[in-house]
Amino acid sequence: PVDMKIFVTLSCTLCPDLVKVAQQIAAENPHITAEVYDIRHFEELKTKYQIMSVPCILLNQKDLVFGKKSMEQLLDLIEKNG
Repeated sequence: PVDMKIFVTLSCTLCPDLVKVAQQIAAENPHITAEVYDIRHFEELKTKYQIMSVPCILLNQKDLVFGKKSMEQLLDLIEKNG
């Protein structure tokens, strides 16, 4: 199983593409979850995980990855963390 948390802001122009890819992957695989958080509304998560920029992906509560990812890049990250 892979748990993805995607941290975004509504003003980020790169975030929507990552959210779309993450949600598509999670919709097609029952072993993958993807939750999306606007860090402006979840300040405690921003602080807890020391998020300095978005988009940001937290995989399985341990690995932070920053920046926009394509479908292939995200699948590679999931494979390494699954």
